[in-house]
Amino acid sequence: MNGIGIGWRGGYILHRRFKPEDLVAAIYEEEGFYEVERREEGILGASSRIILSDGRRELAVNILDEDALMIHGAIHDALLQAEKLKEKYSGVSIAIPRRFRRAVDDGVLSMHGLGLIVYDMMGAEEVVPPKFTERVEVMEDSDAVMEEKLVSIEEIVKIRSDIGRILRALEELEARLDRLERAQRSLEIRMNRIERRSSRAEVKVREAPKIREQVKPNSKKLPSYLVDNPWIDILSRRE
Repeated sequence: MNGIGIGWRGGYILHRRFKPEDLVAAIYEEEGFYEVERREEGILGASSRIILSDGRRELAVNILDEDALMIHGAIHDALLQAEKLKEKYSGVSIAIPRRFRRAVDDGVLSMHGLGLIVYDMMGAEEVVPPKFTERVEVMEDSDAVMEEKLVSIEEIVKIRSDIGRILRALEELEARLDRLERAQRSLEIRMNRIERRSSRAEVKVREAPKIREQVKPNSKKLPSYLVDNPWIDILSRRE
């Protein structure tokens, strides 16, 4: 990230006295970070602390002034407290006056993922960038969750499609069953009509021989009142 002050890339000249917190916050503005919290007392291993955020990540910066660094073991305590902050924030840095720059080993900070900022009356500069880890992992987890959600959505779409096909098949089966039921009713009606016609025809066939038998002329079985009846001869001719 760019520093601020004369001769630094992307910097500018400061014409009035700024607090160290303001100088540190200013160098991260170009990266989209804004200050969300500031504490200037009661900070273990630091004179003050600011919390910066870009909406996804949070960066904690412990700031030490010259008075704090005059205490024996101040740098060691500052590093220990910064290491603890890594559990809570995406990235952690410490800021020290420029003239104490050689008191801190860049390699040790890089190995622990801590950033280093130096400042003076002319501005502030990031010497070692912090390693953002916590939120990156969260983003990776979020990506995995999103992939699972996408898979779940695809499965839901497929299931709905299968259900739609099943429902359409059921509708077709219902339509076929309805047609079969109507055809069955029609056949039953036709069978009933045929059976009734057959019954009537059978009755007529059974009655016809009796009439013909009764109307035969010269039949010995004719009753006496039919003998010599002219209608007998007429009926016999109709056979």
